[in-house]
Amino acid sequence: MSAQTEVAASRYLYGTDDGLAWQKFPGKAYVATWDVNVYNANARKARRPPYSRSSFTPLLGYDVKVEGPRPHTDQDATAPFLPGLATDSASAATALATGFKTDSGNISWLSGDPPDGELVTIAEEYRAKTGAGIGVISTVPFDHATPAAFVSHNTSRNSYYTGRRGYKGLGIADEIILRVKPDVVIGGGHPLLDNPDFNPKTGYISEALYLGLKTSPDYLLVERTAGGNGGRAVIEGAAAAFRAGKKLFGLFGGKGGNFEVPLAEDSPGSPLVKPATEENPSLAEATLAALDYLGRNPDGFFLVVEQGDIDWTNHDNDFRGMIGCVDDLDEAVRAATAFVDCPGDALDWTNTVLLVTADHATGGLFLDRGKRLGPGDLPRQDPRIADPENSPVAGSDRGIASNGTGLKTPVYSSLNMFPDEEVVYGTAGHTNELVDLAVAGAAVRYFMKYRGTWYPGLVLDNTQINAALREALGLSALGRRAARGS
Repeated sequence: MSAQTEVAASRYLYGTDDGLAWQKFPGKAYVATWDVNVYNANARKARRPPYSRSSFTPLLGYDVKVEGPRPHTDQDATAPFLPGLATDSASAATALATGFKTDSGNISWLSGDPPDGELVTIAEEYRAKTGAGIGVISTVPFDHATPAAFVSHNTSRNSYYTGRRGYKGLGIADEIILRVKPDVVIGGGHPLLDNPDFNPKTGYISEALYLGLKTSPDYLLVERTAGGNGGRAVIEGAAAAFRAGKKLFGLFGGKGGNFEVPLAEDSPGSPLVKPATEENPSLAEATLAALDYLGRNPDGFFLVVEQGDIDWTNHDNDFRGMIGCVDDLDEAVRAATAFVDCPGDALDWTNTVLLVTADHATGGLFLDRGKRLGPGDLPRQDPRIADPENSPVAGSDRGIASNGTGLKTPVYSSLNMFPDEEVVYGTAGHTNELVDLAVAGAAVRYFMKYRGTWYPGLVLDNTQINAALREALGLSALGRRAARGS
């Protein structure tokens, strides 16, 4: 989710640039998202040493003087051309979850893939220290890169389950369900529409894991059903799981594993977003179910919520779908904020931190300042490809090698065209641009103090988000991680 993505959605939904729930949060910063692959590529060009955790120059990952001190929103001839080398979701989420930079494709594992490279995540450490509950929610498969980085460890993001494509190691789904056992997992990847025959060459969960969830002594399984109401099911399931003394597992998603994308309508003056189906919960419903369950833990909780389809729609340069997905996130943040504000319990803004950010930006979206779109107004969007679902460029995080050595490049073709040029996409891949961070709660000060320490201005690093969270949660610091560069 780029800054441009946020502004575009806010203009459609509210007619202003700052109408989204988190855009009103008191703590604001920009975040650099580069990973080890990006750093090493830039270091080679500059004839500098490769990345070392004990000694590196942050500006070789993101150069504020060249790439800009803030995200670009409206079309600007002086803005840099955004496509180029960029992080992938696995390494970016690992930075947030562990405070370590790593290689593209790694899930909470050290750069270089040493055999003992498993990195303890902040969620795991917080639970071990305090007894807090932990949970992950996503509109993409539950074992996809971003949620997986907080509750699993692997040298390849593609090792979704044991046996997939002959993988002999412990799969990500297997580790989540059988070893780490988060208190709440809600996400996509249900085989109902994605892989009903349990073909071991594809899918996100094996037949053995799926059948095991149905009879699990640890989890109460709530799943997508034909004609069912996913929101009601997961909210009722959260209460039932707590009564039964079990953890909650919500397994949803459609073809390809993801939740179907809500779509914005072109209705100038009257913004309207329609859900694609009620068989999946909205992100707000999933969030409230998780908060209801985790909020009962007297030792607190750590919850990660991802609207992962924002990335996929930006990969496809699907402006209409992107607006619908950001609206889904906006409603979830409003639901979480209302949950904290609800009186009569021990939860309030003195002991809770709520942050909204992105693991990286996708699409290189620019908005033409001379053709500003108002509330409810969408640009004309024409498909470039007759059958995008079966196109080789469809999907998310394309171009990553299975061993995590791939790099994002701007070589992909856009699935959509915008002939009136109110909006322009620079790529169908990831970008190295800064993303936004918004923070609410008494812990704001922990985040804001990192601005300007590695990069000039209001910029902090994604690993510094982890450092700030550690302070807010009372966890010890990881130690010196960078040699400040010039």
